[in-house]
Amino acid sequence: MKKSFKKLIPLKIKQMIFTIVKKEEVTLPKGKRIFIFLSADYGNIGDLAISAAQEKFLQENLLDYEVFPVPISKTRLWLGSIKKQVTSEDIITIIGGGNMGSLYPDIEDLRQLVIQTFLYNKIVCFPQTLDWDESQSSHKALKNIAKIYASHSDIHIFAREFITYKKLEELFNRQQNVKIGFVPDIVMSASAKKLGVVNSSKPTGILTCLRNDKECALKAEHYAILDSAIDNTGLTITKTDTHAGGSGLSKAECNQLLSNKIQQFAEAQLVITDRLHGMILCILSGTPCLVLPNSNHKIRQTYLDWLKDHPRLLFVELENFNQVSKYIDQLLSQSRGNLTDLPVELGQYKPLIKVLSEQ
Repeated sequence: MKKSFKKLIPLKIKQMIFTIVKKEEVTLPKGKRIFIFLSADYGNIGDLAISAAQEKFLQENLLDYEVFPVPISKTRLWLGSIKKQVTSEDIITIIGGGNMGSLYPDIEDLRQLVIQTFLYNKIVCFPQTLDWDESQSSHKALKNIAKIYASHSDIHIFAREFITYKKLEELFNRQQNVKIGFVPDIVMSASAKKLGVVNSSKPTGILTCLRNDKECALKAEHYAILDSAIDNTGLTITKTDTHAGGSGLSKAECNQLLSNKIQQFAEAQLVITDRLHGMILCILSGTPCLVLPNSNHKIRQTYLDWLKDHPRLLFVELENFNQVSKYIDQLLSQSRGNLTDLPVELGQYKPLIKVLSEQ
């Protein structure tokens, strides 16, 4: 009976009750603060990389601000306490990534909650991919995004690839208060050394880091071609993923998961992945990488916009999948990078630094 009653309670009411019962007081540092909302404290290595890189980027470029990450699991619990303490000098940033739109509605809901909570502070959404399709639910989500974001007087949204940039411009073309920018994924502003990897042992074998979720684009015939090509190298094969599981993790646990994953990439002769941050972390690790498409535009377009000339990366279009064996041989002959390499020129982030620095 009790369980049946709970099912009748709308989600928004449950969230409101949870927030009231579980809310926490948090002590903020003195002086000017710059917040990172929705900071990852769960076992998605790509999101952990974004959170760590965003924090380091802010520390290096806004020297007179205290950087204050707000773990995503604490968003509703800390929001009231933070709202009571913020001043007009404080800046709100929201985590970058690929969770804007209808694909991950829970995270999008939290983003909109943050935007509606801090109406009088500058808000900067770090480089994102917007995900949408032609479904009714997606159209509804986009309409809601346009409405909520445009309700804020000083909001800046950065796209990390061109398809998202053009869609955001279209979505907000009549909203002068919503500023759209275009810079690379924030993890490309970091190096492996900055993210905690100091050295690695001699690389051996091939590491695969492949999706098994709603963003997977490969079919059985693609896996058959890939398995055959890998077997033909005669190298040992190890399988991994960028999902480690867990939630509400400590900062030390998050940092360890991230550095361990980059270290694992650094200790392979070749990585094969259809994960965006599998590709980016490979560049940081110095390891050649065969990049496969996922179900949306984020990997392909990121590659085309920022990385297509990188010597240790090759992106495979599905129609060229029968060339995989040749691509693997080509990458295995490539020289390696080092742990201080940056994927892109830091000058690419000038538009983001300018927005953050403007009074």
